[in-house]
Parts: sequence; structure tokens; C-alpha cells
Amino acid sequence: MRDKVLGLWSGVIRWMVPHALSLVVVAFVGSQSGCQSPSTPAPGATELHFPDQEARDFTLTETSEGKKNWTLWASYAAMYNTKNLVDAKTIQIEFFDSKGKRYSTLVADQGLVDQRTNNLEAIGRVRIVTETGVHMETDSLHWINNTQKIISESFVKVTRNQDVVTGYGFESDPNLDHFHLKRQVRAEVRDTLHGGDSL
Repeated sequence: MRDKVLGLWSGVIRWMVPHALSLVVVAFVGSQSGCQSPSTPAPGATELHFPDQEARDFTLTETSEGKKNWTLWASYAAMYNTKNLVDAKTIQIEFFDSKGKRYSTLVADQGLVDQRTNNLEAIGRVRIVTETGVHMETDSLHWINNTQKIISESFVKVTRNQDVVTGYGFESDPNLDHFHLKRQVRAEVRDTLHGGDSL
């Protein structure tokens, strides 16, 4: 992850967005010009062609009124300026409360960040683990930044202690304290004394 790329320059890019939100990018950034090899456009977005900038060991932090809301790390990221899009690979995101304490961590194969809204789409082997030990698994989900909600139309599995809930139409806060599923919901409550029941 510390590969040297010709034409790279180290720097900080700051994007200002509405409602006092800002995105700070800290990475080794390379422009498309020079001796770089072509990169693959974002999945399902062939009209994007080649990225305007590329980065390895990419870090993206979203803040509101000086407080850190979340930080994304990626092994690689491609930036498409005209689409205000960041396509990141092998991502990890940490969510923080108002006091700056981490309360959940998300990992996925890929993340697409809309710089205009700070919304995020996580794709491929998506996992969320909270500091209280709740686990959530799915193939894809969306982070809606202005409502601070996680939503997914894919199959979702949530595990809390020995209890497991599965279904579709997931919506939750990032700490997974309050979530609901809309369709094909199945719950398995595992009583350690009596063997558990399925609903």
C-alpha cells in the first residue's frame, strides 16, 4: 500500500460543502498525466472514463462544525471531478459520536462517495461492527449523510449477542441501536438455557 507512483505529489485537498460540512483528503495524489497506467472506471459508470486524480493510502474525513463525523480509509481511490465522485477500494469507515468517540466501524470491498452530499454507497462484503458488539452483514448499503441513516434493500443479517435477525428493507442509525426491516423478516432468539426459538 506504499507503492511509489511516478508523478505523485503529497498534499491535502479540502472540499467545502453546504451546512458547514467539509471533507479533508489526505493522501498521495497522482494526476492522470505522466506515466501512470490507465485505471478502471467505477462499476456501472463507464461514462466517467478515466479518473482526474488517483491516490493510494487514501484518507477522507467528514466534519461538521469542527467535529469529526466519520473517517474513511482506502487502499486506492479514484476521483472524478465532473461527477464529484470518489471511487474507493478496500474501505474502512469509522463513525464517531458528538464527543469524538468511535461507536462503529464499517468495512467493504468498495465505496462510492458523492462529494456534493457526502452520501456513501458501500458495495461488496459489507460489514458493520459496533463498539457494543452488534454485527451487521450485507452485500450493499447506502449512508445518507443529512439524516445520519444507513439503508439497504439487499438481504441483511444483524447479530446481537446470540440473537439473529434477517430480512430486507433495512434502515438504522450507524450505531445499530435502532433499526428495522420491512420485508421477509425472520428472527431467531437463542435462549442459552432452552435452545432458542425462531419467529
